[in-house]
Amino acid sequence: MTGYQLPQPYLKALLAQAAGIGTAQIRSWDLAVYDTQKGVFWGANQEFYADSQIDNLASCHAGLQALLDDTILNNAESTLVCAFFDHEEIGSESHIGAGGSFLSDVLQRISIATSPEREDTARAMAQSFLISADMAHAYHPNFPSAYDADHRVFVNKGPVIKSNANRRYSSESVSIAHFIQWCEEADVPYQRYSHRSDLPCGSTIGPIASAKLGIRSVDIGCPMWAMHSIRESAGVQDHEDMIKVLKRFFDD
Repeated sequence: MTGYQLPQPYLKALLAQAAGIGTAQIRSWDLAVYDTQKGVFWGANQEFYADSQIDNLASCHAGLQALLDDTILNNAESTLVCAFFDHEEIGSESHIGAGGSFLSDVLQRISIATSPEREDTARAMAQSFLISADMAHAYHPNFPSAYDADHRVFVNKGPVIKSNANRRYSSESVSIAHFIQWCEEADVPYQRYSHRSDLPCGSTIGPIASAKLGIRSVDIGCPMWAMHSIRESAGVQDHEDMIKVLKRFFDD
């Protein structure tokens, strides 16, 4: 990446001014640029929304909305968990990414708090289920060769179940069947997507977390356009449907 770079003393002065401290107190920093333009609804019937970082804040929002539903919280018979990780886009290999021990540590501590027997922890893991919720690439007519002709998915046609022959997604037959059942019970449409096996495929936290924890998992997500661009778009109905099916999952 080339371009103009701020001299470090000038940058430290700007940071010190914003933080209200002296420059000598600043030893290191993590900075990220972001789009300051507000999110908007668009389309003839306001059926789409555009914003930055829809991938993957949209799934985080849907999961949290489902988990915090009063009916779910008041009737839960199992331990319900939403886990949000940093560094997914760069491989998850960090102490705060899905490749770290944080999630397994927390689950083990929960299990120990309810039963000190190690065998009970193993049983709990074996009986658990993980939904890896990330976004999905909606079909774009300008790039037809990027899609398998039989696996095109469309915005506002329902959440997408994602599969990959090289296991870049964690979905398999049994976990897919479970998710389809939850969609049907929630009266939510669903779509199936299989990435072309002759093209490189991005991954999610699904295969990482599933392998580390030994928990059956399915990879799903709402379809969207312009993934990883500074301004992304997705469907309003898809987001509502995602919340509905995740509520059904938590209520199972």
